[in-house]
Amino acid sequence: MLPVKNNFSRVILIAIVLSIALWGIAYQLAPDKSAFMKDHSFQYQIIWLPLHIFLGYFSILVYKKAAYAKHYKEISLSSILQDFKKNYRAVFFAVLLIIPFVVEDTLDGLVQLQTNFETLGNASWVMIGPIWTIEWLMLGVMWSRVIATIRLTVNVYTPKFIDEHLDDILILNPTSPYLQAGVENALINLIYAISTIVYIQYTGGENSDFQTTAISAALVLFSFLSSFFFLRMRVNQALERIVEKHARKVEGIYIKPDNEFTKGIFKNLGLNTLLIDNFVLHKPLKMSNRGLERLSIVRTSLLMDSIKEQGNAESLSVSTAIQSIRYSQYEQKLASLGILELQGVLIRLGSPMIMLIAKSGVLSQLH
Repeated sequence: MLPVKNNFSRVILIAIVLSIALWGIAYQLAPDKSAFMKDHSFQYQIIWLPLHIFLGYFSILVYKKAAYAKHYKEISLSSILQDFKKNYRAVFFAVLLIIPFVVEDTLDGLVQLQTNFETLGNASWVMIGPIWTIEWLMLGVMWSRVIATIRLTVNVYTPKFIDEHLDDILILNPTSPYLQAGVENALINLIYAISTIVYIQYTGGENSDFQTTAISAALVLFSFLSSFFFLRMRVNQALERIVEKHARKVEGIYIKPDNEFTKGIFKNLGLNTLLIDNFVLHKPLKMSNRGLERLSIVRTSLLMDSIKEQGNAESLSVSTAIQSIRYSQYEQKLASLGILELQGVLIRLGSPMIMLIAKSGVLSQLH
């Protein structure tokens, strides 16, 4: 990753000062200061508000790091990073998701305002107004950045780009910055989910707290899986294009791993049994059946080129061996591409979701 300038200390200062200032205003507006100090919602808001700001900022930072990945630097994304208009669809979608919860929270807040007006008075307006507005705004930022990662993936991983950077994507730097962004977004969601569980436990919480946490996890998972399957599809297509070129050279030869008829054909071409078993038909571990078929085609094509180059079928040329090893690595890396990141995302998303489901009482209602 290229270094991404961050203003973490400034964000911390702004978040803390803003939280204390709003809490102080609410305190001054509360007619019953003792009741205000005992109110769990206001007690937790002094850390709940800064946490939303931190997580919103971290989600922007994760997005920037993905966009500035070093071997994708030729893609100009500076305008995307500086202006949310470039991702207006993601922003619009996030706003649409948030609106129902804002309405629900506002209605709940008005009910609480009437119920607690004697003790909290106009302090409740501070909660319903600026505090909740900022928190929902930060949640919207998190959601829009998660969704926008899909756009980065689709824009960068074009067929031409994959063909030109296949070594880099599969061998030299197999960790995709967009899949890694999914893992980091899952970590942000984990922090958000755990803090929400604490909030619900301490204050009682509302339905929107359960719902928005579940939606956050669903969006992170959807964004990651979209990038995961899209990248694997593009790489698979690139390997098919490579095999298509080699397949023309071996047209008419029936090539299938561990097939006796295939071995007979190669023997008739003058290849010794050891070379057939250990080179053409050898099955590496962790490879799909289609990957094995493609590998056999490529190896056969390379072997035929080697025979022409050396004038015999008893050994391999150095260039043939190198190309064969490289393509074999392609197929093996494709089989495992993104799997570790997928496991990381599922672990980070799964644990808090189980806790939230248990806390919501859904499981007890099933009995």
